[in-house]
Parts: sequence; C-alpha cells; structure tokens
Amino acid sequence: MLRSLALLRQTAQPSCVIADGNEHITLFDGGVGYAKPWHWHDGLMLLLPWVGILNLKHEGQREGAWLTDDRFAVVPASHAHDTSAFRSDQTHIAVYVRDAALRRIEAQLGSLNRFRAAIRTSAMFSVSPEIRTLHALCREDSGDRVGRDAVRAHLSAALLIRCLGAIEGGAPLPTASRHGHGAALIREAKAFVVARLDQDVPLDLLAASLRVSRRHITRLFQAEVGQSVGAFQRARRLDAARAMLTTTDLPVDEIASRVGFESGSALSRALRREGGLAATGIRAASSNPMARSVAT
Repeated sequence: MLRSLALLRQTAQPSCVIADGNEHITLFDGGVGYAKPWHWHDGLMLLLPWVGILNLKHEGQREGAWLTDDRFAVVPASHAHDTSAFRSDQTHIAVYVRDAALRRIEAQLGSLNRFRAAIRTSAMFSVSPEIRTLHALCREDSGDRVGRDAVRAHLSAALLIRCLGAIEGGAPLPTASRHGHGAALIREAKAFVVARLDQDVPLDLLAASLRVSRRHITRLFQAEVGQSVGAFQRARRLDAARAMLTTTDLPVDEIASRVGFESGSALSRALRREGGLAATGIRAASSNPMARSVAT
C-alpha cells in the first residue's frame, strides 16, 4: 500500500504535525496500538524513536530489527516496510522527504553521493548528541503560538540536515534482531511490569508481549537486573506504595489495590517485612503534613 506524503498530510492530526512543507513533512507518531503493516512512501523516511522500541521490518530484513532510541532508521522511497511498537507509550518522530527537497539541500550543501549510495536499502545509523537535542527541541511545546510553526520548521530542517550528515559521514549499524538488544529488551520488560503493578504478570504474557521465549527473558532479566521478574515487580509495588503513603491521603486499602495487594493488611505486612515499618508507621514518619494527618 502506498502511503504518499499527500495522504500523510491529509490524515495527520494537527497536533502531530511538527513541520509541513511542499516536499517535506515531519510528524509525531506512536501511542497505543501503534502498527503500520506493510506499505511504502513516495519519499525518503527517517524514523527516530524517543520512548520505547520500534520493530522495523523491510525488504532487506523481513524478520524485523529493533530500532532503539540510540539510532535512527532511513527507509528509501518505494521501499516496503512494516513498523510496530511494543509499548503503549512508544513515541517517535518520522520525517518524510521527497527527492526534490533532497536535491535542494544538495545544491546548498554540496554533493551527497555517499548518502545516496548508503540509502539504496533501509539502514540504521547512530544518533549523535546533536540529533538527540534537535529531536527533543522538535517535541517541545512551550504553549507560545507566536512563531511556533516557523521555529518548528527550522528545527525540523536542522534535524533532517544533521541526519543526512550522519548518513553521509557514518556507516550503517548492524541490524541486530531483538535478541541482540539485551539492554533495550530489559527496559521494555521493566516498563511492561511497572505499568501493571495492580496485576500479576505471568512470564508467558511478558514473553509474548516482547516476542521472545519465556526462557530467554527469564535468564536475561536475572542476569541484567539481578532479580527475577516476580521479585522486581514486588519491589516496585512496595516502592509505589511507600510513595503514595508519603505523598497522598489515600486510604491504605485503596493504595493496596493499586499496587496489587489483596488488602491493606497484606500490604502492611509486606512493608514491615521489607523495611520494618507498616503502612501507618510510614505515614507517621512522613514529612508530608497531609500524609501525617491521615496516620494520626
């Protein structure tokens, strides 16, 4: 399916448009259920993750490669690809550029012969500190509407030029599969667990969501975190409970339900075993007047 720049322009939510020129459009994307089955564009695409991992499949690697926030992907025009996210809070920026815009940039900056040779197929390149900063600036919204569109247009152009420079001067990164991204996989696993503190997270569910085997995530989690998945979730539950006990006036039973304990008594017992203080003791020792008032 062709997803042309014209179609992207027509279907994009206004709040997702960073910059929109005749031959160049930059969009925010991601979110719950993000998935774009096999399609292609009538221009070059740059894909830059911010939060979470994207699984990028393309004609040269149909089994997929993980695109993490330390790299960006370039997908040539007419090159079929498929993208999907693992996390509901995954976000990224996508830059779409027609060849006419690239020719104008080339006329201003000089030959991009190495760049054109490098983008004959989809590839990934390292994100430099400057690219990361420009990415962050493109995402900012100070609320000041005066000149905002012009500022974003210039930032988007600068981001595009720096990415082109990284491609021109760098070498493609190895397109390791998800099994080659242990640290990124663990970040995704932690985020998955922390987002579900009020639920039990079976290993089968976690493994399936990350598209790896139960054995692989179990061994990797223990090696990288030093805890089992269950022990990690329990520790995060208690951390979250302590935070709510010291910063809110929520009833203990309500806090317990939010962090996956069947009752306030069960939560208090777990807190006492872990740190010596039950829920009321933690509240009484808090410096927050609101929390102390509930405890007394």
